[in-house]
Amino acid sequence: MRKKSFLSYEAKLIIAIVAILLLVFLPIPFYDNFIEIKSSLVLYYKENLAQYPIWLQILPFVLPVILIIAIKLIRKNRSKYVEDNFYNIKWTWVWHKNNIANLQCFCPTCGESLYYDDTTSKFTLQVSKIDFICDKCQKVMGSIANENNKLSSSQLVKKEIQRLIYRKLSEDKNLTK
Repeated sequence: MRKKSFLSYEAKLIIAIVAILLLVFLPIPFYDNFIEIKSSLVLYYKENLAQYPIWLQILPFVLPVILIIAIKLIRKNRSKYVEDNFYNIKWTWVWHKNNIANLQCFCPTCGESLYYDDTTSKFTLQVSKIDFICDKCQKVMGSIANENNKLSSSQLVKKEIQRLIYRKLSEDKNLTK
């Protein structure tokens, strides 16, 4: 879904034309002010910054660009992690900002979508479980122990995905040391 713009393209064009006309016809001494600002910047540079090497002068402008690129690359690598196997079940998801969204499970043998059954048996179980069943194969493909009945299966798998991401990040940190 496309984001709605605050102003339409036509409105932006009209505002730009009006702004240009105002700048041209209003008696404001822009050029004089521009020359004055330029000369004060040159004076400031000569007094305070010219004594430092050029690479040190450029660093404050280049460093934020490098950091932004690094952050984009880290996010891109994380967003490639959208599929894994947990509890002998194939799971897929998409990233929505920093959250896992559209989590789905599939049969590892036939690829059909699985449904789950979280009912407990007649026997008293201390730990309930969630069974994932394939309609096509007609069998239980995997189970998840659910000690906390308030958590759904998707929340359990999301926690597992986050745990794996943190483990991979800590392994990467240990390798760089």
